[in-house]
Amino acid sequence: MFLLPCHAARSGVGMCLIIGGFLSTALAQFSGSRGGVEPSNRGTSVIAPLTREVAESYIAIDGKAEVRVKPTELRIVMAVTAEGETAQECRTTVDATLTQLKEAWAQQKISAEAIVVDFIAVLPRYEWKLEKQAGADVGIERKSGYRMQSNVHLAVADDVAAMTALGAAFEHGVTDVIAFDYWSRELDEVKERAREKAMAAARRKADVMLTLFDERPKVINVQEQTSVHYPDSLYHSFTNSVDEEAIPAFFRNQTLIRARRPRNTYYRGFSGDGDVQPGELPMKAEISVVSTVRIYYESPAANRPALRKPEK
Repeated sequence: MFLLPCHAARSGVGMCLIIGGFLSTALAQFSGSRGGVEPSNRGTSVIAPLTREVAESYIAIDGKAEVRVKPTELRIVMAVTAEGETAQECRTTVDATLTQLKEAWAQQKISAEAIVVDFIAVLPRYEWKLEKQAGADVGIERKSGYRMQSNVHLAVADDVAAMTALGAAFEHGVTDVIAFDYWSRELDEVKERAREKAMAAARRKADVMLTLFDERPKVINVQEQTSVHYPDSLYHSFTNSVDEEAIPAFFRNQTLIRARRPRNTYYRGFSGDGDVQPGELPMKAEISVVSTVRIYYESPAANRPALRKPEK
């Protein structure tokens, strides 16, 4: 058995393990473009010591639970824009595009109630013109027309229906997708489940930790916080590229325009430590409901007589 350098897929140069003359990549590590972009925070979590006043006042035990829920519907927001010499010309073009969109979506069995048009604005456009003034060439900005934007909101059942609807929009020249918003009609029930799981987790912790005391401390208070994390906030973007380190001398008097470095974006899902977490990978867009319950117990030292300094 011996080691040789090898090229592991997507991970640069690594080491391969040679067992009995056969090449094995069992020890290969996979990182993707994101590897090394973010600093590691492993091992940095430290519980800060309490002051004597806090330590003798109460005991706080937290329980945190995450529950994922599949969206029951999806809203797509797209911008329909037009430019023209007059505002009326812009409106005519936008209305014609919206009519074509609605007809195409009606053929996909999308009801009219699932489509809402939101007028945004009509604004003047300007452009520079080179003119002579007092014998000198000057650039003057003048109004050249108008630009109008209306947003169309479309509600569909799932991602499959969304992609079909987008295909129809692209065919009619509408390509400016502003947002994908996921929703679930079960959120209220999911919040209740998340609170129950967080409460149960806090009580299980208490059952273990409070055995250190001869008598179980009394509950004196409780706190709760439940938050909803929608898929649009669970995407992660980063840039990872190898840039030129040195610029040759003969370029110093020239304008340099770098190539565009596109950002990598992927669905990361909710990332957080909790006592109760989903067992599946975050492979598709889901809504994460996170609940934290904090139970306060009376400290056994709370009723202890205060130590007094001896009188002189």
